[in-house]
Amino acid sequence: MISSYGFSEIGNSKKNINQDAIFYRDNGVVGVFVVSDGVGGMKSGEVASAKVCEKVEIAWKIIESNTLSNLQEMVDVIRQQLVACHKEILSEYGNECGATVVVLVVSRGKCAVIWAGDSRCYMMNGKSMTFTMLTKDDIEDGKITNAIGFFSTPMLNTTYLDYEGKATFLLMSDGIYKYVEKESILNAIRLGFLFGKVQRACENLKDEVYTNGAGDNLSLITIMVT
Repeated sequence: MISSYGFSEIGNSKKNINQDAIFYRDNGVVGVFVVSDGVGGMKSGEVASAKVCEKVEIAWKIIESNTLSNLQEMVDVIRQQLVACHKEILSEYGNECGATVVVLVVSRGKCAVIWAGDSRCYMMNGKSMTFTMLTKDDIEDGKITNAIGFFSTPMLNTTYLDYEGKATFLLMSDGIYKYVEKESILNAIRLGFLFGKVQRACENLKDEVYTNGAGDNLSLITIMVT
């Protein structure tokens, strides 16, 4: 069983436009979840993040229409769509438009995370309630070094893992984790893991972001798999 909840909001960003986008779908057995964040300082970030989510939605429709449940096959379909997205954005905008991406794929006790940039995925699983950040920020000297839509070729970082019994995941843009304490992220994911409160987990973090100024767009998806 899969339950999830997500949101994407402008926050108090001076640009007064949401350059984040999210997409999430599941059929109770397999699921695909994505957060994408238009890269700051570049034009039309909202176009890039929306296109990322559109391509992942196409991937989801392919997965559904072919009743795919093999994790590797699902990841291959998503990666193909993200590469196509990269080429389209690069062709239209040159190196002037891009977006980060983090995608979670879950299927029958296994999961994969695909990412480029600094959007993150956290997980809690197992009897010991192990809390782990599954992504590593593509940042160097404060600048993004990897994203969809610019640089010659995107490096689609991918990690695979099994999880015990049940697991809870948080996908988020930097507009979340830069405005909350790490302990708050831990508390939110624990709320989902122990009590299945995926919506409340999102709302608690959102409230804290706004309390701390919400100076950027903010996007978050909480997923619980049992």
